Amino acid sequence: MKPEQEPEAISLFSRHPSAVPVLLLAVVLCVIWFAALPSNLGNNPDMLWLSAIVVISLGVIATWSLFKAKSQNDRAGEMEGERDLIFALSLDILCVMSLDGHLERTNPAFLNILGLKPDELIGSALIDLVHQEDHRLARSGLRKLALGQSANFEVRCRCGDGSHRWLHWSANPQLGEHRIYAVAHDVTDRKAAEDALRSEFAFRKAMEDSVLTGLGAIDMAGRIIYINRAFSELTGLPSAELIGQSPPFSFWDERDMRANWEVLRQSLAGDAPADGADMRIRRDDGKRLDIRLHVSPLINAHGNQTGWMTAMTDITESRRASAQLEAAQERFIAVLDGLDAYVGVLDAVSGDLLYANRALAAQGKPEDSDEAIALPQPSPDEYLALPGNLTNRDLPFELFDGELQDKSGRWFHLRERALRWVDGRIVRLAVATDISTIKHAEQLAHEQEARLQSTSRLITMGEMASTLAHELNQPLSAISNYCMGSVNRLRQGNCPQEDILSAMEKASTQAARAGDIVRRVRDFVRKSEPQRSLVAIPTIIEEALGIAGIEAKRLGSKINTQIPDGLPMVMADRIMIEQVLMNLVKNAAEAMQKVPMEQRHINVAARLVEGYIEVAVTDNGCGIAPAQLGNLFSPFFTTKPEGMGMGLNICRSIIEYHNGRLWVDPNPSGGSIFRFMLPQEKILDHASFD
Repeated sequence: MKPEQEPEAISLFSRHPSAVPVLLLAVVLCVIWFAALPSNLGNNPDMLWLSAIVVISLGVIATWSLFKAKSQNDRAGEMEGERDLIFALSLDILCVMSLDGHLERTNPAFLNILGLKPDELIGSALIDLVHQEDHRLARSGLRKLALGQSANFEVRCRCGDGSHRWLHWSANPQLGEHRIYAVAHDVTDRKAAEDALRSEFAFRKAMEDSVLTGLGAIDMAGRIIYINRAFSELTGLPSAELIGQSPPFSFWDERDMRANWEVLRQSLAGDAPADGADMRIRRDDGKRLDIRLHVSPLINAHGNQTGWMTAMTDITESRRASAQLEAAQERFIAVLDGLDAYVGVLDAVSGDLLYANRALAAQGKPEDSDEAIALPQPSPDEYLALPGNLTNRDLPFELFDGELQDKSGRWFHLRERALRWVDGRIVRLAVATDISTIKHAEQLAHEQEARLQSTSRLITMGEMASTLAHELNQPLSAISNYCMGSVNRLRQGNCPQEDILSAMEKASTQAARAGDIVRRVRDFVRKSEPQRSLVAIPTIIEEALGIAGIEAKRLGSKINTQIPDGLPMVMADRIMIEQVLMNLVKNAAEAMQKVPMEQRHINVAARLVEGYIEVAVTDNGCGIAPAQLGNLFSPFFTTKPEGMGMGLNICRSIIEYHNGRLWVDPNPSGGSIFRFMLPQEKILDHASFD
């Protein structure tokens, strides 16, 4: 509680004690004056007036003294009020501390800045408010103050919510009063700005030091004023040695000094190429590097140019790789130009020709067509996908692989693939090979093979002529006998009509038998082009055995067949497959000539194996020696003394012509098993034939 207010006079004298001597002096002088006056003062009017003047003067002096004292008292009160007002309203923390750092008086700014009530802080130590990490700095400042020295320090102080704020303390000691007067300014925002600036500077520095491009700055005279780490690594020189250098720089190659001076002159004149200038520098270790130099004006915060910013990029490896790539491209183009094939690259959408090798370029553009190249092109429905509908995810994509014929009759094997071109667009890579000569040779080979097959069939029939003659002799003799018997009976005139009719029917049957033999022989030896059609394997086997069975029977062999029902059809030339079967059955019968008659069995079987029809011809003969297996299907190789060595070779050619396979396996019980496979109709639908 505040003490009771003192009377104004008492307060005045207590605050201004200098007024008391003046009043006492005036009273003493008055007493002395009146004491010295004579007793007959009333008889002396002059002395009376003089006494009155002295008293009045002393009164005036006393009054004036009291007035001045009151004025000083009022002014001191105003100053004290203003000081208290400043102390209370200050935005900065103001406090009075003892020399040991304990707070004695604080202003309300403690509450505004730190959220701490001033009344609760009285008597507490300042060090208790300081962050643990800043204790050392705060104690150092307090020691200086205790020694009578002023101190300035920045520390983090605890807030009421547990957070901390940065305060800049400025304090002066008063040793006579044993007090410290301190001011603390909140610098948290400044500290945050400084931290952000340091972080940004560190980030920019890290960026500059992490890039592989050598960054440097030169002033308007060409003197180096800044470089980054990459610049120092490119030149092999430390930054301390480079900064401050003037041209010619120590990393310039002496052999390229004139060229480097010209680049620097253009840069300082502001005429440096926008895409950079190529230079050659020499590292401190003597190694020479090719670099590309980019130069741009260095503008300060006021918009004035203070120098030039340079960026050096090492292009030694890229230039070497570029040279190698150019050499490889030249070799590649030389290879493409040396090909007999026509190679072209066309835009997948517009069809524009983007590249043509020498062979294709020599063909020129077709005069009567809008096509970009003078080569036959597939129709849209022949492509596996329309090139214009492809996306990058579909690449690479096989568009076409086949044979085409142009208007002049030339044949080409064309292969087209969709891929990504060097500029990112989708293109068609077309490679066409002129196969007209090959086609012509294949046609001649087919014709020769057909003649050879026909000749082989004729030879086979020639070898079987006697057997066929014997086979035909039986039905012809029977026909003759039936006819002569019927004639004799008719001459006698007593022959019943039923007997004559029966004899004629038997004669007709024998004639049909003979005609069937002749038809099969005629069909077999007839010269014709291969004609594929849907045929049944059982029918082919029956027709083939109708002729081959005659020869097998003559050689004492018995033929057994194992043909299941429901075998699918095959797309084949019936006569050619019959020729294969006849050859295999004839070989099987001939291979068993040294085998006892009762063991001469030929087994002809057919079955369905994984979409293929397999036909097997098994014999119990002498078999084939392992040394002969490698050449068994070669032309002119034979194990027969009188053989030509063409039969099995022709058989294999016929089967491969039908997209099949012919091979031989040993028979576990003795002899050999010749097998061939033909694709059934469904698989054959996806195969290509000549």
